[in-house]
Amino acid sequence: MSDYDRHRLLNRRLWFTARILPWAFLIAALALSTIVVLLPADTGVFRWVWPSVVAVSSVAFSLYWLWRSQFGVSESQTTELVVLTIQVIVWGGLLACLALVLFPILDPGSELVLISTLMGGIAVGVFPTLMFRGFTLIWIGLVGLGLAGGLWTEPAPSRYVLIGVLAIYLVSLYSGTLLLANLFDKRLYAELVAEDERDLVELLLNDLEDGAQDWLWETDSRGVASTVSYRFAEQVGLPAAQIRGRTMHEILIGIGASRTGAGRESLALLAANFEAGTAFRDLTLQVVVRGDTRWWSMSGHPGSGERLDYGWRGIGSDITHSYHQRQNILRLAEVDSLTGLRNRYSFNAQLSSRLRDGRRVWLAILDLDNFKSINDRLGHHVGDDVLRDVASRLRSVLRSNEICGRLGGDEFAIAFDDIAFDDIGNADEVQERFQTILDAFERPFSLVGNQIRIRASLGYGSTPDDADSLEDLVIVADLALYHAKESGRNQIRAFDASLRDRATGRARALLDLRRALIDEEFELVYQPQVSAATGVVVGFEALLRWNHPTSGLVSPGDFISVAEETGLIVPIGAGVLRAACTAATTWPEDIRVAVNVSQVQLRSSRYVESVRRTLNEVNLDPSRLEIEVTESLVIDDADRDVLVQLSALGIAIAMDDFGTGFSSVASLARLPLDRLKIDRAFVAPLDADPSNSRFAVLRAVIAIAKSLGLDTVAEGVETERQRAIVIECGCEVIQGYLEGVPIRAAEIPDYLNRRLGGSSRRGAAATTE
Repeated sequence: MSDYDRHRLLNRRLWFTARILPWAFLIAALALSTIVVLLPADTGVFRWVWPSVVAVSSVAFSLYWLWRSQFGVSESQTTELVVLTIQVIVWGGLLACLALVLFPILDPGSELVLISTLMGGIAVGVFPTLMFRGFTLIWIGLVGLGLAGGLWTEPAPSRYVLIGVLAIYLVSLYSGTLLLANLFDKRLYAELVAEDERDLVELLLNDLEDGAQDWLWETDSRGVASTVSYRFAEQVGLPAAQIRGRTMHEILIGIGASRTGAGRESLALLAANFEAGTAFRDLTLQVVVRGDTRWWSMSGHPGSGERLDYGWRGIGSDITHSYHQRQNILRLAEVDSLTGLRNRYSFNAQLSSRLRDGRRVWLAILDLDNFKSINDRLGHHVGDDVLRDVASRLRSVLRSNEICGRLGGDEFAIAFDDIAFDDIGNADEVQERFQTILDAFERPFSLVGNQIRIRASLGYGSTPDDADSLEDLVIVADLALYHAKESGRNQIRAFDASLRDRATGRARALLDLRRALIDEEFELVYQPQVSAATGVVVGFEALLRWNHPTSGLVSPGDFISVAEETGLIVPIGAGVLRAACTAATTWPEDIRVAVNVSQVQLRSSRYVESVRRTLNEVNLDPSRLEIEVTESLVIDDADRDVLVQLSALGIAIAMDDFGTGFSSVASLARLPLDRLKIDRAFVAPLDADPSNSRFAVLRAVIAIAKSLGLDTVAEGVETERQRAIVIECGCEVIQGYLEGVPIRAAEIPDYLNRRLGGSSRRGAAATTE
């Protein structure tokens, strides 16, 4: 043992002595003084002097030791050893004096009481001096000698026997004292070693925690915190002294881990692991430290070794930041970040749950009408505002247990079931429910300082009537939505079996279109346009035809819409443009060719550049090319910039099928138009009654075109009467079967030769219609 360890062990001995000695000697002083005072023999002044001396010395020494036990022993330890020495000598001398003075004057009965008292006093005095063998020997020696001397004052055989018994008693007492002293020394030293180990562990823990965000904890086999690092104490928000000695369960409850149901479950799991002796990992707890709600993750395992009281060790982490991040990620995984509604994944999961429960479920898909035009004209930030406002209105009309989500873009989904809504008993009530949802859009939306009206189309289906799985239900609702769009928009349509057949036909048409594009099954035929004044050919309109290998010749009306939806119209239109321009290079130079363009083509990337490149490659003057756009396309004014760029190249722009859409004079004036093509719907009725309203409208349309500086072309002229009327109304160009049926490019030279004496003004037009 080192000098430092000896010093600490002596300090621990003195601390033990300071706690025991005052009470032991006070009790002994009281007992002995009472016996001396009550002895029946005449002891004179000794009866009062001796108890007084004992009382004074006992109180003085006791006060000293009580004071030292309260404030600890001194650093030098010398004072305590000196005081202890004096007290042992004084008290040993007082008990020896008691035997020497009283034995000569006591009767045999009183002697026996005194002998018993003194032998008990020796034993009582041994216990507080047990830690110091020398002091114990002094104590036993002084009192033993005094008692032996008292017995020797009257020599007799019986006294010799008592002296012999006393000697045996004293030797046995001292031997037992040595044994106990060794045991106490080992126990005290073991306590010191344990404290050193605990201090070392805490030091290592603190050193480890200095460079980490986690903290370590340790308990004994009962779950009581035995080692408390400063970081653990800091996290709990209490001093380490208040944490040590409490069970981990009590510590966690004290900081609010049991406030929530999830917290109580975690505590129960912790207790079960402690009881079963099984390790646990990443146990999440919500706690409150200094009024702040935090989230902890705790892991632990039972100690290893042969001892059964090894306890538990583990690590804890404050995961508040990562917990909130994880919760936010989970929320984002289920919620559409723009609208706050459920996203497609979350919506489908909720819908699947209802289908698994065997409920009858209605699913509606809602799509905003002309939302793309809002994005194009006002910007995507306004479009985002529209989607947020739409989501808000949908939430305002939703009932409890109805679910709503954003599937993507401007497409939303609403679903409900028959359990949540017992009042829905027939198709009319379902229709009324969805109409209520669409009515939420009747009130104008306030955006960018303007009142904007937004309409929506809705299609729906149900299980098990229309579908028997989630995938099929989404498909039938989507088909019903497509039907609602085709029906004029701002409509509600339910699914019926014919829609699936149509969809199958469109899918088959798509496959055939891809094959036709690869096998070059498309061809162009051209219909002449003739000057109304001179009868000279001024143009050809080329019509796209599809030579289907099984169905024969297919008109554009049967496949163009599918081509536009799938984007195949772009490569098809590019082929039409090249073929028409190539054919026009074989005609007289004053004949123009025009290509009818869909909105999908105009909005495809680098469309203007592709037209310029085609003209250069086939060597056709831009002034001989005419681009035709339909009235329904340009009414939204989303493609005006593209048309302006085409016009700047010298290409003529014509509005086709005028009168079938919603164009206004103002919109016509804003577009870079060169020609207005009057739809055949205004020409066909002219044979029956030239004075009817159609005649008046035709005259008005032509007058408007002239006021705007536009040429006019009348489509669908099939009789002489129709031609006479359109000429009378002022139309410049006529197109229809009266002037010629569509013909192939190879037939055009013969057709031109058959016309009267060549051409002073000739032209041609090509179309994908």
